[in-house]
Amino acid sequence: MALHFTKTLPDALEQINFQGEYKEFIIHEKEELRTITNSDEMVSLYGKVKWEIVDILNQEYSMILEAPFDLYHWLDHHENDEVAYFINEAGSNCLNYAEFKMPSKFHLWLGRKGFVIGIEQKGKGFNAKDIHQNKQKENQGAAFDFFRRCDSVVFFDQSQDARTVYLEYIF
Repeated sequence: MALHFTKTLPDALEQINFQGEYKEFIIHEKEELRTITNSDEMVSLYGKVKWEIVDILNQEYSMILEAPFDLYHWLDHHENDEVAYFINEAGSNCLNYAEFKMPSKFHLWLGRKGFVIGIEQKGKGFNAKDIHQNKQKENQGAAFDFFRRCDSVVFFDQSQDARTVYLEYIF
């Protein structure tokens, strides 16, 4: 199972052999609901940040990767591109279920053996362990279905009051 409820960010950074290269992408710092009047700017920035992360990963690891990451793989159902699926599914969950209906930040830690992506939301957290164990929201999105079957490790800042979901990708 790819979901891990006791893994911590320091554990993951050790696994990827993190050497200090970290990037933070701020989408929405305010604790205010995404509305029709502020949505266009935030959603546009959200889309640009997703592509920027994919571009950084492809540039940084092009010699190691068998194929480049591509956010279009999510739309085409190429489930072997776990990065595309993770970024889109976890981000989509924030757009739909987070208190303020928008990811707050994306995080990217680059290591010698892999990388960690984090997607953070502000406001009220969610009980990841309960959603997984009781298969809640089964028909309202595919994120947890994907988390259960991906090869990479998916973990949370706090399993019972999560505000950040992480993907640890090892080469």
